[in-house]
Amino acid sequence: MTPVSLCVCKPLLFFGLITTAVPAGATNEHIDLLRPEGSQPMVMSITADDTIHLTSLEQTMAAEQLLQAEQEAQQTAAQTVQAETQESARQKPPYRELSIPYPKDDPLIQKYKEEYLSAYGQRWLKEVLEAGAPYRAYIHDQVKKMGLPPELQYLPIVESNYKNTAVSKSGATGMWQFMENSMHPFLDKNEWIDERYDPWKSTDAALRKLKDNYTMFEDWPLAIAAYNCGAGALSRALEDAETKTFWYLSEHNLIKNESMNYVPKLLVIADIITNSEWYGVELPDIDESAAPDFEEIVLNGSVNLHLLAAHEETGGSEILFLNPAVRSGITPPGSAYRLRIPQGTRTAVETTLKEQNISIYNDVYTVQKGDTLWGISRRYGVTVSDLCMANNLTETGILSIGHTIVVPIIN
Repeated sequence: MTPVSLCVCKPLLFFGLITTAVPAGATNEHIDLLRPEGSQPMVMSITADDTIHLTSLEQTMAAEQLLQAEQEAQQTAAQTVQAETQESARQKPPYRELSIPYPKDDPLIQKYKEEYLSAYGQRWLKEVLEAGAPYRAYIHDQVKKMGLPPELQYLPIVESNYKNTAVSKSGATGMWQFMENSMHPFLDKNEWIDERYDPWKSTDAALRKLKDNYTMFEDWPLAIAAYNCGAGALSRALEDAETKTFWYLSEHNLIKNESMNYVPKLLVIADIITNSEWYGVELPDIDESAAPDFEEIVLNGSVNLHLLAAHEETGGSEILFLNPAVRSGITPPGSAYRLRIPQGTRTAVETTLKEQNISIYNDVYTVQKGDTLWGISRRYGVTVSDLCMANNLTETGILSIGHTIVVPIIN
């Protein structure tokens, strides 16, 4: 028998496995010669470079079993994910299109959808909706009553985050951000009241204004944009537009950036709230119980609400919460003013107003040159303290010529 020349590589020990590399073409007989006496059966494998490797049969079987277990685990995990995905798809509610159509591929739409669906955006939106709980039911009902698109109920989020005390750098005021030059004839403002701060009256005013805008432009995105930039400015922008749509104005930079972003913000917010379950976002629904329950009484003169709120039986500080338009805390004198009071407190309020002598301040006086609180008090037979209390003044305060103050005439 002709001897066979073998090039035997040095045996290597890896993690308890004996691996010996031999040239291709070696026979089992040759392999048996390479296996130490008394050792376990070996498994031969050939690599891409035709090198033969020998591995312990026991270790090879263990590795194959481990590999098989891993493959089975991966397959089980994949099946679980697939089942969960299918179950989620079955439980997912259908997507509801908004009543105001919009291009979903618009860059600003995509930008704000990504922003508001982020973890921070979802948290922010939830907090804003919770803050607006006292007003959301009323706004929703008024939008429905006036036959307007439901998306408009979310405009206070874009405007003020439902804050009726909000005042912008430009002077826009209240939940719906009315400017003084745009509030008439919808709202009143004088030295006693500013109805822009009243969330109920300003809601009615804003919806009427939006409805007027739609009558003018016959398109809701344009009507909404006009609420932000003004009907005049929008009309001028449309004169230069080949296509009379908001999206054309936005694409061609024919309106200011603020107005350009205004409409997409509203529509994305409305979309996410309307389809919160579809997006997998948890947001608070309208809570009817969070809306304040109130009634109204008619005043024949001026009332100091701070004094009225000092009596818990009248509803306490809720009197001030229900009447935020009364900026000084003194209701307008000389006219019938409708005051909101907590439901069920009418008798207590009327009794308190009468018995505590704080009900009626039925005279007004316009400050003249040289007037002082002491002089006015002597003229009307009241005390300086009464004047200060009725007008939220201090005894050392300086009166402004032309300023109107109320004079308490005690019943």
